[in-house]
Amino acid sequence: MKWDDIIIDAAASDTGMRRANNQDSQTTVRATHPEAWKARGHVFMVADGMGAHAVGELASKMACDLIPHTYMKAKAGTPAEAISKSFREVSALIYSRAAANRDFQGMGTTCSSLILLPEGALVAHVGDSRVYRIRDRRIDQLSFDHSLVWELVRRNHLTPEQANLSVPKNVITRSLGPESNIEVDIEGPLDVHLSDVFLLCSDGLSGPVEDRELGAFAGSFHPRDACRYLVNLANLRGGLDNITVVIVRIGDWIDPESSEVAQQQPAGTRDSKSEAAGSWKQRLGRIFRPSRKPPAALPPEEEHRYRSCDCPVEASLLDKLSGLIEQAREAAIEHAWSVDWTELAGRRRRLAEARASRRDWAALREIGEIIALLGQAARAQRKSSGAAAVK
Repeated sequence: MKWDDIIIDAAASDTGMRRANNQDSQTTVRATHPEAWKARGHVFMVADGMGAHAVGELASKMACDLIPHTYMKAKAGTPAEAISKSFREVSALIYSRAAANRDFQGMGTTCSSLILLPEGALVAHVGDSRVYRIRDRRIDQLSFDHSLVWELVRRNHLTPEQANLSVPKNVITRSLGPESNIEVDIEGPLDVHLSDVFLLCSDGLSGPVEDRELGAFAGSFHPRDACRYLVNLANLRGGLDNITVVIVRIGDWIDPESSEVAQQQPAGTRDSKSEAAGSWKQRLGRIFRPSRKPPAALPPEEEHRYRSCDCPVEASLLDKLSGLIEQAREAAIEHAWSVDWTELAGRRRRLAEARASRRDWAALREIGEIIALLGQAARAQRKSSGAAAVK
């Protein structure tokens, strides 16, 4: 990667449908000048706190506030060494905070980070908050879940099917805070291609939303819209936990139907006239040109892809999501949700037209907007009356 490569990112976090407070945190820390970029890159992070009352919220906030700060200030060591040390130092701080106050017992947090560097993407993580990469209609999970389910499968004690049926999914085997010292998993640096999309999330999103759905939405839309669609999708499926997502796109975003180009520069170093130069067709050509591969990148066969699946926008996906929004619409009618019915009718009409003409991307966009419309209404209804969410 280069300092002046375009990077577009967005984030969203929601309490969900069942929790009283949000114990998730997220942050983005961009390098402010080329020298800082070469040394430490850009940092994106998600944390999911654990503990009674507000202690989980405090733990995740400490992670997202202090780890990037400590990492960026580090004078010595490689990025991998510096981020590992920062994780361990903040884990020790959380541990000390909990030990000093009985009310803070059980305080801890997961933490997953993505660092974009000249040599590629570096992933550092503890816990079960995830880091994914979407590339060429395929989604790869780049982080290992430090959970009882995943550990039992890794040690060949159970098959994935047996573990999913018999083991609680929320038992975490590693997190920041419960112990004074912690082992940090490092992946990379990994090759970065133009048009790659990275997604970081708490289990409040990866639990109810399938990998192929995460990949289809994050890979197909501007990060801002993809975040909105995915958070509301998780809420429509029950919203049993806090939901947090960060999406990072490498390169321009071009709306396939309107030719709208959205760009975001890394640190204000580009000239506005040079940004405006070139037609949208030229920019589209830049997106699909051969990717630059930094010399330090690992070959694909050496990457640790803990889970992978195809995530194309296709009829089976559209059918499944269409069924969900019809269930949600029926629930909205039955429970008198506050919905803009005129907008909903227009969206449903455009969805039908897109499907009839086999414009799958446009159909998924309309589904996303309907999910956002109904998800917000369900959230408001739940807040005001405690009505059940769509299962």
